[in-house]
Amino acid sequence: MTKNDISKLSSLVPDCLTATTDGLEVVLSRFEKDRGYPFINTKLSTITGEDFPEPYDIEADFFGKTAVFGWIQGRGLEALAGHADFFAGNPGMTKRCDRMLSTVASKIADFNKQNGHFVFLSTEDGRPFRCGEDGRREYFKAKTIPPGFADLFTGKGLAAAGVRLGRKELTDLGVSTFRSSVSAVLDGSFTSDQISFDPKNPAVPVPGRHGQGPLMIALGGYALYCELFPGVDEWVKGGSEFLRKIIDSHVMKSDKRSLKRFDFVEFTNEDGLPWLENGKVLQDSGHALEFCGLAARFLLNAKGKASESKEFKEFYAEGAELLPNVFLSAFENGFNKKAGGISKTFDLVSRKPINDDMPWWSLPEALRSAGLLLLLAPNHARSAELISAATECSGAFFGPFRSTVPGLFYQTRNAKGDPIPVVPATPDADPGYHTGLCLIDYIKACEKLKGK
Repeated sequence: MTKNDISKLSSLVPDCLTATTDGLEVVLSRFEKDRGYPFINTKLSTITGEDFPEPYDIEADFFGKTAVFGWIQGRGLEALAGHADFFAGNPGMTKRCDRMLSTVASKIADFNKQNGHFVFLSTEDGRPFRCGEDGRREYFKAKTIPPGFADLFTGKGLAAAGVRLGRKELTDLGVSTFRSSVSAVLDGSFTSDQISFDPKNPAVPVPGRHGQGPLMIALGGYALYCELFPGVDEWVKGGSEFLRKIIDSHVMKSDKRSLKRFDFVEFTNEDGLPWLENGKVLQDSGHALEFCGLAARFLLNAKGKASESKEFKEFYAEGAELLPNVFLSAFENGFNKKAGGISKTFDLVSRKPINDDMPWWSLPEALRSAGLLLLLAPNHARSAELISAATECSGAFFGPFRSTVPGLFYQTRNAKGDPIPVVPATPDADPGYHTGLCLIDYIKACEKLKGK
């Protein structure tokens, strides 16, 4: 990489820093204004900036403050801890982060005592519920269900909070939750707990179909744990195992019929082959880009802890060569150059979008990935393409995706580029997980590239 290349990447940093600062201020100020509410509260429209209206019927409400999303709370804990570390030079900001982090982490930890683990949705007092066939809340006993994504997200978040705050009970609960979650992924008992709010993005389990999602989120956990607990072989070995599983099962090694080398397949069948449904093989291009960033983050964080292992060195070199190609394949498939954004799903058979709506989160994930991949493989033959992709993602994210409210970005835009009220995963806005943490990683990568 040349000085000019690094200068191009660094030119994106000011926007990243502003978005990170403004986004954190949204999260902190909303918490401080509503001191009686011990949760992360991002229950507002990213289009208007207005709070969701008060429900007329709580039992039919999935948007208001009585609907606590485990994904948002778990992700938010990790985000608050990460932002507090990043803004270490701003004592006032870190103090506010730590105060909020302590309150929310304590409350969320109490839910585990009540339910045995964590869930996608619950009431303020921890009663788990899902959406019944009649569109109303359907309460259930959480101890009867296997681990799901809320456990993975909260296992990461509580561990990060515990280390940040020096609270061993939170750290221990986070680690034990994460361990039980990855065990469930490995033995096949893990079940997605997501409730979809978008008919174009169903989240219903299909017998015999295996998604890469649990493996990827677990890999992100291993990357975080290598950073939180340096020198612990368990996290290096576990992350290597999960990364190997994803590469072997979800990355095409060669062209095969319509599928191309480096295509990232979202689902596989019982034989480990791409899942074919209605003549289509689905790719979630955003997930593919996110995977590349989390994989690079794991390899970079684990490197110093496994430097004596010949096997890991070879694996590191394999990832450094492979991952930029997987990234660029997914970017080419998913990026809508005209509107500026990444289509939700893409058919690897027809080579056309399936769902051409564009969620916001894939853009900062792509920025993180590009930055970390250039740090992982600074002399890769396709580094110039990674820089170009980062520039295009930045242009879309800080351009047409930027809301009129500082710190907010439209959750979803359609293929024409119009903001639309489509919920990507939860109605709650991002608590700094996809946005802030990704941009922080990008900023840090640029700083390290300058030093090379």
